[in-house]
Amino acid sequence: MVVHPQRILWPTDFSALSLHGARYARAFRDAFGAALHVIHVIPPPLMPDLVATLPPEVPVTFSDKEFVAACRARLAALLSEQFGSPPDAVSDVLFGNPWSVICKYATDAGIDLVVVSTHGRTGLQHVLIGSTAERIVQHAPCPVLVVKNPEKDFVVP
Repeated sequence: MVVHPQRILWPTDFSALSLHGARYARAFRDAFGAALHVIHVIPPPLMPDLVATLPPEVPVTFSDKEFVAACRARLAALLSEQFGSPPDAVSDVLFGNPWSVICKYATDAGIDLVVVSTHGRTGLQHVLIGSTAERIVQHAPCPVLVVKNPEKDFVVP
């Protein structure tokens, strides 16, 4: 069996844990010479537990132009920090229910591998907030590498 992803997607929420996922996305990009796609999804301005109840097809818009501009600037800075300057990556800031937007992007862009981080919430937090990573695994059109806060790591910085 030969594995050779050509397009890798790394969604980020700008958290420290998400940055750990960047290390894996970068390592796979470099190992396979793949194109890297990086997106940040702005969720609807609702409580996280209400977002999970929205059907994925419900269109969500966000009108705070300054916030969107700040997210785009943060994403551009993050790309330079994590992947060099100028970064060789396709990037975008999108709006909606994060897991459904990520899966739709993966489908539309022909992504071969999604690298996503998880907070590893359990118990009541998992029930109330849910797991974006879990939903991506369930609905993505391609394999998903879920990176959690490591006790053991195989990517060397």
